[in-house]
Amino acid sequence: MAPNALQGLLKALADPEADPNLRRRALRAYGLFLLGLKGGLLLLLAPFLPPAPYPPLLLLAVLGVAWLYLQARSALEEEAPLGPLVAVGLGAGAFFFLGVLGLLLRPLGLLLLPLGLGAFWGFLRRGEEGLNAGARGP
Repeated sequence: MAPNALQGLLKALADPEADPNLRRRALRAYGLFLLGLKGGLLLLLAPFLPPAPYPPLLLLAVLGVAWLYLQARSALEEEAPLGPLVAVGLGAGAFFFLGVLGLLLRPLGLLLLPLGLGAFWGFLRRGEEGLNAGARGP
């Protein structure tokens, strides 16, 4: 993607009056960038995190993702123009959080990685809905 195109996407994302399709594409590009960054960090951490099969970590994973979900929902309701960005950022954080816990709970804990991707996808969808709601107006 050319620098000018990326710059145009970022400007559209910051402008609530921009074309909704362009804003949605920009939000997806932002989300995929964060997901790639977090995934790369997980790949770098994988050799250094020892397996720690401690079952209460599963409870921590569920509680952590639930808390992130509540934070994203609150951001979409309260932070009008930037709420979708915050929600997508929290989705990438949920992916990273579940990925780290999955690496700790290896080998069965690696099933948390697809759950983290699902959480990211859900947060991205909620962010897109927030963009659409902002485009329609109150």
